[in-house]
Amino acid sequence: MSKRAIQLLTPLAYRGMVSTARADSRIVAVDGSWYMPNNPRDPVAEFKNERLPNSRFFDVDGIKDPQSSYPHMLPSLSDFNAAVSKLGIQKTDKLVIYDKVGNFSSPRVAWTFQTFGHENVFLLNNYPKYLECAYPLEHSAETAESHNSSQYESTEFDKNAVLSFEQVVDIVSTKSKRDQYTILDARSFGRFTGDDPEPRPGLSSGHAPGAKSLPFSKVLDDNNVFLDQSQMIEVLKNAGVEPEKPVIVMCGTGVTACILKAAIDSVGFNKGGVQVYDGSWTEYAQRAGSDLIVKGND
Repeated sequence: MSKRAIQLLTPLAYRGMVSTARADSRIVAVDGSWYMPNNPRDPVAEFKNERLPNSRFFDVDGIKDPQSSYPHMLPSLSDFNAAVSKLGIQKTDKLVIYDKVGNFSSPRVAWTFQTFGHENVFLLNNYPKYLECAYPLEHSAETAESHNSSQYESTEFDKNAVLSFEQVVDIVSTKSKRDQYTILDARSFGRFTGDDPEPRPGLSSGHAPGAKSLPFSKVLDDNNVFLDQSQMIEVLKNAGVEPEKPVIVMCGTGVTACILKAAIDSVGFNKGGVQVYDGSWTEYAQRAGSDLIVKGND
């Protein structure tokens, strides 16, 4: 189980990091904005129009396994290195990940960098709060891509950070095995119980045996900022999370599951490790037998 923690950074702390950085220390912001297919917003156009200084755009829909039929499976090590090299990111950079919603797709991007061994990864908590503070922004479309490519060479993939379909099925098929984990599903409660349809046509709703419902919105406030420590601990405990017990997080396509991982990390409830089921419900519902899809809230 991976115990690497996603580190949250307030807008004030981010500005302090930038202002006190040494001349030989690079701080690179990474815009990981992504929207559901039914959302008309264009993250690339928004990035060119407005972004944190010295930002790169990480394309969640583009930096993935192109051979997979599932939406957001992790890319190969070589594909990741090639994509990040084009962004001009270096292994020694301190990365500050954000998205325009606040905390939606950026935790997935932060987790991806950590899974491929990047050491200094921070998650801005969050972009709308940064805007409220009237801190510096870039607006020129000409400078949005004005960076040189690099030779990014990660040689590490943390296999303990991610679970495959086969591993998940092996765990949930047997009560004695699934009871060793806390399995959290970040989708809405109606999709979890099977009362509401999945947004992807033909996909059954419901949940895996032993999974517990924790919609990602429960760990965020009305401004999409992560809850403070006392509130977060209460939410996680009510969902059945124990600090020492291994946790598996899943969602629709592996994006919002990483919000739960960041939430767990933020209060130190990751001592048993947290793993992301990369294919999440989109893969699971297509490949698991009907006997492994549970309806209701059992």
